[in-house]
Amino acid sequence: MQTKVKQKSTLIRDALALFIITLISGLALSYIYELTKAPIEEQAKIKQEKAYKAVFTYDITPQKDEELTKKAAETDLTSYNSEYNGISIGNVTKALDSDGQIIGYCVTVTTKQSYKDSITLVFGYSMDETIQGIQIMTISETAGLGMNATKPEFLNQFVNKKVEKFTVTKTGANAEDQIDALSGATITSKAVTNAINAGISFMKAEGAVLNGGAR
Repeated sequence: MQTKVKQKSTLIRDALALFIITLISGLALSYIYELTKAPIEEQAKIKQEKAYKAVFTYDITPQKDEELTKKAAETDLTSYNSEYNGISIGNVTKALDSDGQIIGYCVTVTTKQSYKDSITLVFGYSMDETIQGIQIMTISETAGLGMNATKPEFLNQFVNKKVEKFTVTKTGANAEDQIDALSGATITSKAVTNAINAGISFMKAEGAVLNGGAR
């Protein structure tokens, strides 16, 4: 009987100790999270703004378009094309010149069509519907294959192009709307291309870049 009582007492003590350790660990993690949350968010903001400026050849001031960003969040992109399944548009940001005039938009797109984790990119879209530049924000594809999507040799294929939709080819691009697939990384090539196509479709549908920006 005494042995059972002693065992029960030990179990209660151990359980209490485990509870206290878990509580302290949880509080410590919560404190660290709150401590690092602001700096992490600030770094993400700086990275995003650098990307906005990098996708335009002009010196721009980015300004979030609240209306278009809200609309993008509400839009099912597969309503434009079933190929856009797994793709979403994040921020849509105005690109303002030194006089405060809109010269285009920075469109942030995330695709889950990639080979590994999702890919997030930003592309600049001028008022005449030309791709100004592209920046890959997050990517985790296979080294030496899908990761080559970050290289200028691949991304520059989209730049200074004004098309309705890009297509991926493995036999060599010979048209304005064709993109040479990365060797051994066709899935990644199509993922990036579909992400850009989805962004173009949304911008065209909203009329954000037509008739001087009228919607």
